Amino acid sequence: MKIPSLLNLEIEQQTVIDLPFHGSHVITGAPGAGKTVMAVYRAWALATAGRDVALFTRSNLLHQYLAQMTPDLTEALHVTTYHRWIRALWRRRFQTDPPQTDEGGWSYDWIEMQRDCILQKVRSTAHLVVDEGQNLPVSFYQLCRVLGVGVTVFADENQRIGDDQSTVSEIRRELAVQADPLVLRENHRNSREIAMLASEFRKGAWDEAPLPARVGRTPTLLKVPSLDNLLTGVSRYFNAYPERSIGIICRSTHLLRDIQSKLTHLELAKHTQAYVHDDPYRDTVDFSTRPIRIVSTASMKGLEFDSVFVPDLDAYTEDPTSVDARLRFFVLCTRAREDLHFAHRGPQEPAILSSIPESLLVRHTG
Repeated sequence: MKIPSLLNLEIEQQTVIDLPFHGSHVITGAPGAGKTVMAVYRAWALATAGRDVALFTRSNLLHQYLAQMTPDLTEALHVTTYHRWIRALWRRRFQTDPPQTDEGGWSYDWIEMQRDCILQKVRSTAHLVVDEGQNLPVSFYQLCRVLGVGVTVFADENQRIGDDQSTVSEIRRELAVQADPLVLRENHRNSREIAMLASEFRKGAWDEAPLPARVGRTPTLLKVPSLDNLLTGVSRYFNAYPERSIGIICRSTHLLRDIQSKLTHLELAKHTQAYVHDDPYRDTVDFSTRPIRIVSTASMKGLEFDSVFVPDLDAYTEDPTSVDARLRFFVLCTRAREDLHFAHRGPQEPAILSSIPESLLVRHTG
């Protein structure tokens, strides 16, 4: 992720900085429009004004990235995830964990929580800045209103994956936001070619968003005889472009670990890191070193890389016309800034890409 200086923000981005410090606000944006960057700047502006601010990131991996890459902006902030914030609030106010509806501890009894807060007159002076706000349940925003906290939400409802999530209209309703959302339209991340391919997987609110001016290479679909063959190509790519960050995005953690092992045998261990949630050997990433990073599709949202390799296209066997499948590929595509490479080993081209025209996707046989 490229973090522009305050002086280099676009006019539409500067509008976010200028929002009032009181009340709740909603900002929407096209992929690559800088929602995460502006969430950091919004939280920083509030903290500079003396507000008690918590910045919610979607995942622990993104949390690590922001803390490492924007220390001047985040050192005055409390960067956390929404689960951690809720649990900390409950332990501080009630000396117990929040009431839950599942044994895993990821689903809360929101009705009981609201009742407890009302009966105990629990209020908060915090202002929450929520990145990827569409991923949080509607009940969370209802609780925010009960607590009286101000919330700035950055959301794109066209990137919702799952039913227990919120639309922009639902977020506005629960937070009593009367103003229309601010809209960030410019794609500052992807090349024009990558943005054009990504648009094939999602038709919706951003169809009329301007294409990026920056041009690059057409994404490629590689038919390879083996995973070893593909990773040898990744090794050659790294040697040719050592200054570029490379993301290898896998469907399964089993493949992720296998790729990390094989890259070690290719003498790339010192350049490679892998991330797996709750794996004590792979749960921390140093973003200042090792430009090859292997992550799963579960951790990819919010991240970006100069070059992206998707090594396991054969694993995407679900209905290629389904909303979830197309959205997953849309998110995959938009992780890449400069180069995007899909690979498959089966005899037939995976259905999810079979209808993509040659002008948007170059096919190669490895």
